[in-house]
Amino acid sequence: MMNTVFLNPANVYVLCPIRLPLPLHIIYELSNGEAGDARMEKIPLIGIMVLKRNQRRKLLKKYDRFKWDLNIELFSFTPKDIDWKKKRISGGSFEKSEWITKNFPFPDGVYNRCYRKQGKTIQRLEKYIGEKKCFNCITYFNKWKVYKLLTETSLKKHLPGTRLYDPEELMKQLRKNKHLILKPCYGYQGKHIYLLEVTDYNEYKIYQNTLKPRYTYRDEQSFSEKIVEITNERKYLIQEKINFAKADGKFVDIRMLVQKNRNGDWGITNGISRIAFYSFFITNCSEKIVEMNKVLSTLFCDPTVRNSVIEEIHQICITASQALEAKTGLLGETGIDLAIDESGSIWIIEVNGKIQKSMYHLLVDKDSIDIEPVYKKPLEYAYYLSHQ
Repeated sequence: MMNTVFLNPANVYVLCPIRLPLPLHIIYELSNGEAGDARMEKIPLIGIMVLKRNQRRKLLKKYDRFKWDLNIELFSFTPKDIDWKKKRISGGSFEKSEWITKNFPFPDGVYNRCYRKQGKTIQRLEKYIGEKKCFNCITYFNKWKVYKLLTETSLKKHLPGTRLYDPEELMKQLRKNKHLILKPCYGYQGKHIYLLEVTDYNEYKIYQNTLKPRYTYRDEQSFSEKIVEITNERKYLIQEKINFAKADGKFVDIRMLVQKNRNGDWGITNGISRIAFYSFFITNCSEKIVEMNKVLSTLFCDPTVRNSVIEEIHQICITASQALEAKTGLLGETGIDLAIDESGSIWIIEVNGKIQKSMYHLLVDKDSIDIEPVYKKPLEYAYYLSHQ
């Protein structure tokens, strides 16, 4: 909780916010046209936690310019920078555009930008600064757990059939569906995702990234052995293949950015679409990135139908974020990958806990999306939490 110090000057005639070397400003309040009490109020100190020290400066630079609008102090740090005994953090900040490192007190709120499976550091911090002062406790989601969680909601119809990898189950599903997706439970940026196929001539094919087979086998045993080699005792999922809709003959997907605002409410910040290279089935290998509506205009010519699809996309993403937060702990943002199939149905492909914000700087038309909220909204939410 932030402390408030009361001053009682004899005469106060002006409204004058002042920035001092310490994170304090003075607010003078007048009542009934006469000089009232002057209240010195602490500016919230917000920390952004990253994994490595060499990330602190580069990442903070993207957020720092918004601290003036929000009236916050901002610094970045890593878990190793925390001195638990002395209750201080050796972090970095910008002062008059100059990068400096110094000791900070424990912050009033924490925005977690580490990519981790567990949130032990965040949980420990909250014991010192208070519950629900840190968000994005877990950012590296287990895809199997997310799938099971979402199947218990109204979103079940938007989830492709998914099972944990098992050699026998894989062959059973492959014979039934002819095509399957094999992906790791913990994966990122489309890495280690495979398309599996069995043909009518009993050829077994494994594709990676492109629609040109990387491996082809004429017997089931050799194929199965290769899958065992690929999975290498790591947990994988087998998933029904979605027939992605195409734009100009290329696979496309949609990435929705869902963030909380200054009131702590979920909302849609924007949507972009990745267009894969020709003959690639993975959109992470994208030829270009465009604003979502450009692709939807191609897929749905009727404006009424298109608007209905957009509304449904928004509802899916809000519901998914709320459901995930209810199970994993406080979240401030999610990135949700969606596919639209050839019939126009919407599918949830993946939910991401750490947003790859560099994508917004790769937009073909950089004026099509206002990038500022991508960085500003997490700070607004941190400010909101610091006052709760």
